[in-house]
Amino acid sequence: MRKLIFKMHPSAFLAVVFLITACYHTTNVTKTSPASTPTPVKNDRYTQEIVRLNHVVRQNSQPARTKKAHLKLAKLYSDHNNRQRNYRKALEHLEAYIILEDSAADADTMNWVAALKEIDRLSKEIILVKKKLKRTDKAKIALKKTNRKLTREEIKLREKNRRLEESNQKLQKTIEMLKNLDQRLEEKRRNFNN
Repeated sequence: MRKLIFKMHPSAFLAVVFLITACYHTTNVTKTSPASTPTPVKNDRYTQEIVRLNHVVRQNSQPARTKKAHLKLAKLYSDHNNRQRNYRKALEHLEAYIILEDSAADADTMNWVAALKEIDRLSKEIILVKKKLKRTDKAKIALKKTNRKLTREEIKLREKNRRLEESNQKLQKTIEMLKNLDQRLEEKRRNFNN
């Protein structure tokens, strides 16, 4: 009976640890104020909202409204639900927001700018690598074409060489036959003269 209690004890302990971590995970959610939480935009409305906010930015009539529009555009362009994300435009609008901001930008905003700059830099590198790969692929295709062409030429040259060797053998036989004929004629002439 005592062994049974000890066997249950470690499994019960693991169950309690599991429950505590699960409860801690679900209750340890960071609380944000409703004013700071952005309202999500539906996928089909991203384009409409971006067009509307770009219109506000172009009007540039109220600096506070323009500043908020730049910030909202930066969020929309980098939103994970936006199927047409554009980190370059998000960076441009975030930098415009920082310029219009009266006070110094907070650390989160500067982290966001740094992340967007890194994403932009890496995107440019990816584009360069893709261009290099295209060039490499084009060169590879050109080399394959050249290789096929050279292989065909090699086959033609081997065939030509084979025909020339056959012709050469026939000529050698003909020369041998002519030599034999010449020797016989010479012998006949000697016999005839004697």
